[in-house]
Amino acid sequence: MIKIIFIFYHLIIGFFLALYILYINDKAKKNIIKKWSKKLLHIFQIDVETNENLHKILSKKNYLIVSNHISWLDIFLINSIYPVTFLSKADVTEWPLVGKLIKSADTIYINRDKKKSLSIASVQIEDELKQLKSVYFFPESIATDGSKLLPFKSNFFQTAINTQVDILPIAIKYTYQDRFSASPSYAGDITLLQSILTLVKNKNLKASIFILPKISSKNNRKIIANKAREMIYKALN
Repeated sequence: MIKIIFIFYHLIIGFFLALYILYINDKAKKNIIKKWSKKLLHIFQIDVETNENLHKILSKKNYLIVSNHISWLDIFLINSIYPVTFLSKADVTEWPLVGKLIKSADTIYINRDKKKSLSIASVQIEDELKQLKSVYFFPESIATDGSKLLPFKSNFFQTAINTQVDILPIAIKYTYQDRFSASPSYAGDITLLQSILTLVKNKNLKASIFILPKISSKNNRKIIANKAREMIYKALN
């Protein structure tokens, strides 16, 4: 119960920080997002492990970043290291407390049921990439329990081709005592509250982030998407 209280207290703080960061510069905003995200993972007792220095990589160059998608925590894993612009489903804005923070963090929203939304999101991604900012999206388009990797949709890989920006594949895996864990999963009809309660019960998880070799955007988008998926699949298995 104490842990749950800490979590919701931290989410409330995040809600008010979301209002505050609208009025500060980009560097200060990213610093707040990074600290808040690290604190959230600390409360959940999730240890983050990476095979490369992601902060150093993204500090030197911008990328179109892609990875498998398991949990709403995936966003905060990355933001705890180096905050970037995320492409997210529009219904995230309706999440209590968390939605407000994600919205204020330069998130690009998409409704995959509307073709116009895809076009608008593509333009927004390209604008961010042209400004030398990294953009992160999940080409599976939906979350899984982490035990499988769905086919990658290639639409948004075109933004990297159009802006001549390399793709950075990342593989995410959650484990408990070195064994696969599906407890962080946000797949199916799981609510945010159910997900939080599951995470509270399953403490001392480890989130492994595998930064893989970059992929040149000088190719067909479907070829790039398949290559990124193959690399992530191998890293997870």
